[in-house]
Amino acid sequence: MPYLHVDFVPARWWEAIGFIRLTFETTRSRDPWVARILARPWSLSSLLEYGYLLDNFFHSSSFFALVSGERAGVIAMHSRPKFVYMEIIGFLPRFQHGRTGIQAAEFINEYTKRHGCKWGVAAMAVKNRPVHMLSNAFHGRLMGLSTTEFTLTATDSRPSVPSELEVKRMNRSAANDAWKRWRLYEVDQVAGHDIIEVASELLEKMPRGEYLALYHEGQEIGFALARRRGSEMSVDLYPSMQFWSTPSTAKLVVAITCHLGSAVRYLKVTQTHANRLTAPDESFIFERHREEERHLVFYATI
Repeated sequence: MPYLHVDFVPARWWEAIGFIRLTFETTRSRDPWVARILARPWSLSSLLEYGYLLDNFFHSSSFFALVSGERAGVIAMHSRPKFVYMEIIGFLPRFQHGRTGIQAAEFINEYTKRHGCKWGVAAMAVKNRPVHMLSNAFHGRLMGLSTTEFTLTATDSRPSVPSELEVKRMNRSAANDAWKRWRLYEVDQVAGHDIIEVASELLEKMPRGEYLALYHEGQEIGFALARRRGSEMSVDLYPSMQFWSTPSTAKLVVAITCHLGSAVRYLKVTQTHANRLTAPDESFIFERHREEERHLVFYATI
């Protein structure tokens, strides 16, 4: 296999459209988000995504990867005080050999160190195998902030509340503290305390909804957020790791269902929690959409 030398050249503002087009070409078969845009290129949602991509382009350091003068791929990243965030990385299939990925890893690593950052962070689609291989070259690790959503099937229209569990409503101020604490709790469990500050900067804004504190025998064991999605109920659930098993998760869903007086149709949990759940059973039927998931990983400069 011939060695392909890669040059990384800054993309200029007038090259924004070409940069976005090449981004789509490098990821169209590996990223469901890109596939949805290309399937309906003129829909309102796609037009909004184009705006998002343009905004990212103008607020990131964007580079074309050139092989013998030909545009072979794209890289976009921006630096924050403590880390560099990878927005985009991809090579066209015919250039995914000859150590192009290693050269990209070296370029990203030098960029990260040049900006005085110890950490790098990237989000990647589950199906994007080349990017996962690049992450492995960095010894990338899961951060603990990634989530997945289940579709639930109700099995009992009148469930009984487990006596040891209690659900209490919270005001927004208290909920905001609980939201952050329980999201970062998992980061600490999965990735370690050193990455907490980075994860805190990446934590998304708490959505609006009904905020719920979860208790087991009087001890706080988690946080949940419930909101309507049309006529159906959606719940984000972030409990202590002692409640990540299938039976415990099922009990928490029952307790929340009884508190809300409405069946839960969509359940969002962290991917670490999701990976602990065994196959659905007759008391807790759920469907996982792995192909829609994204992994948030971090790495230290090497």
